[in-house]
Amino acid sequence: MNAAPAGGREFMPQVNDDLPPGRRPMIAVIRAVPGHEDQLAAAIATLTTAVRQEPGCVEFRAFHDVANPAVFHLYEIYTDTNAFRAHLTTDHVAHFFTELARHSTADAKALVQLIEPHAS
Repeated sequence: MNAAPAGGREFMPQVNDDLPPGRRPMIAVIRAVPGHEDQLAAAIATLTTAVRQEPGCVEFRAFHDVANPAVFHLYEIYTDTNAFRAHLTTDHVAHFFTELARHSTADAKALVQLIEPHAS
């Protein structure tokens, strides 16, 4: 898979081995290139449909920022780290990385891995 389709940006996130076991939640914040909001929204809609069909996907939701419609938030949960790694190898993710290169200012740093705090 081509991790840097254009412009030298790296799109493939690093998935460390020290993530806790169990569900793998994350969020990505993606800003559209000015004038490319509709194209990025279409790419996100296509990605959303495909990812929701993946066996390891628990949840995948996309949102526009109310204050700035050029900003999108992707909320993702996979069954575990291996399911997320499998997600990253799909053709639809490779295609989405190409669309990100064309229509966004994002790179791999847009994705933030999350862990829930332990209850006291």
